[in-house]
Amino acid sequence: MESSQAISKKMESAPVIDSTTKRKNAIAAARLVTRSGTPIFSIVEISVVAACNRRCSFCPVSDDYYKTVGLSGVMKQSLYEKLLNDLKSIEFSGMILFSGESEPLLHKRLDRLISRTKEILPNTQIEVNSNGDLLTETKLRSLFEAGLDTLSISMYDGPHQIDEFTKLREKIGLNSSQVLLRRRYFEDGNFGINMTNRGGLVDSDAFKDPEKTTTLPQQVFPINQECYYPFYMLTVDVGANVTICSHDWAKRYVVGNFAEDHIFDIWTGPRFNTARKSLAKCDRSLPSCRECNAIGDLIGKDSFSAWVNHYAKESE
Repeated sequence: MESSQAISKKMESAPVIDSTTKRKNAIAAARLVTRSGTPIFSIVEISVVAACNRRCSFCPVSDDYYKTVGLSGVMKQSLYEKLLNDLKSIEFSGMILFSGESEPLLHKRLDRLISRTKEILPNTQIEVNSNGDLLTETKLRSLFEAGLDTLSISMYDGPHQIDEFTKLREKIGLNSSQVLLRRRYFEDGNFGINMTNRGGLVDSDAFKDPEKTTTLPQQVFPINQECYYPFYMLTVDVGANVTICSHDWAKRYVVGNFAEDHIFDIWTGPRFNTARKSLAKCDRSLPSCRECNAIGDLIGKDSFSAWVNHYAKESE
């Protein structure tokens, strides 16, 4: 058995990222484009399956209320094709992120969705967020052969997973920028992530060790702070519902349904505009925002500025 010192040294040299903030911020900025003067989202986060094989206590999947509002099953292929064609019509070239309220690897044809995405949207960057439980050499190979750019694995069980996943990726010749490892197991008072309450569904403070982490003052909701999420991304679920961010698991503020309307019309529609204008003024009174403790201004500042300028020109 390795000593704790050896494991700590391995952690320092291993391709483990405790936060994707810097990388996603770079993607959001680099992929920011406008269409007819309107800033376009840089990231589309998709739940292609409404299920997870884990029941993490800090995740809404284990919450009783979420069970009453959550969906089930997988996204219909016809819906996914509709989404791809909508994105193609606006020449979308940002990131397609398979994540959301699910474990994407539970989708039995995820590799086909990836290859179809690359076929319709060849300039997109495709990423999958996974807990890695269902990952095999065969599955990993098929995902990257289909066109996957990045697999981000959240490690929940311990530092021994670093060796497991590193050996797996090396078997098929992938590098550490293609398979990213993220610490999500409890160590030194935290889970390696800035825990949020998912729009008020979970008590994020319950998963911090007060002796090892800095305790913030008791928050008073709603928080008087800007939030950039609806300026640079949109989130869709298996039922084609569109929400303004990945924290609204309770679907308290659905802005549209892409089965019924074009994704660009939803993005530029009244509900999205209401959210952006409110959050630009530090107003978090919307149903999905009033109990949310997400910082919200770590990613997407360029998109935020672009939208603020866009609204200023509209009012001239």
